[in-house]
Amino acid sequence: MTALPWLAAPARSLRALGERLPHALLVEGPKGWGQERLAGGFALELLGLPAGREAREVAHPDLRWIEPDSGSIRIDAVRRTIEFLVQTPQVAGRKIAVVQDAERCNPSAANALLKTLEEPPPESFIVLASGAAERLLPTVRSRCQRIAIRALDDAALFAWLTDQGTPAEVCGYLAVEYGGAPLAVLAAVERQQPPLWTALTAGGGATAQRLIDDHRDDELAELIARWLRIVCWLSRRTPRPSLPPLLRFAETLAVARRIALLNTGLNRAIQVQRLADLWELARPHLANTEPPRLAAARP
Repeated sequence: MTALPWLAAPARSLRALGERLPHALLVEGPKGWGQERLAGGFALELLGLPAGREAREVAHPDLRWIEPDSGSIRIDAVRRTIEFLVQTPQVAGRKIAVVQDAERCNPSAANALLKTLEEPPPESFIVLASGAAERLLPTVRSRCQRIAIRALDDAALFAWLTDQGTPAEVCGYLAVEYGGAPLAVLAAVERQQPPLWTALTAGGGATAQRLIDDHRDDELAELIARWLRIVCWLSRRTPRPSLPPLLRFAETLAVARRIALLNTGLNRAIQVQRLADLWELARPHLANTEPPRLAAARP
């Protein structure tokens, strides 16, 4: 189903289901580890289509691919998917719908999806791909066969990233920033994105401007999420006397991210400036802090 080595085991689990294949699957794991690739590969295999293609780009009458629009999956998209699933298969003898980032279903969409999971049409399959399955309705999760993707350890992650051409000197920075997600790290390298660490250690009032200039194309909620991962990483390496301000700032970031997810109309520059000012007050003395590294990258 895929050439990514860490997806080999869950792909085998899918194939092992054989005739016991349920109508609803939940492919879950850390965000950025290829849930949608595994789900797409499974969809192609189920329909008897050649492997190695992007399922979301395949035009097939028995396949639908649903993904967030402006940050969420709305009820209209789910309703169209339900209408598709109840129709008679045209070519493959079965129909399949893949929902990418399923945790982004808004409440109405999630409830509509739940009804279909409870009473699936014959010869129809739904695959939910999620990097945050805990945000799905418990009733949705309970009606799906769950296929878990396991993350690599630091040494295996470092080896894989460098094999793909990722410069060793940025592996650690980006791995911390993206929660160890290899596909997210590769995408950042391909678009020549500087590590967030560079802006956060600029100091002298330059942090906000570096964040705005170097990361202008990033969604605010995603930028804050990456910042929060770095702060959490630092908190595990910060002496106890310096820890309370850092933990309070981590809480501020968490609240800011929740607000940014709910309100996409926030003034990005103002929010970044506010957080950068608080960061300058809260951060420990980073001059003596070892920069992020993967274990395998240490001398």
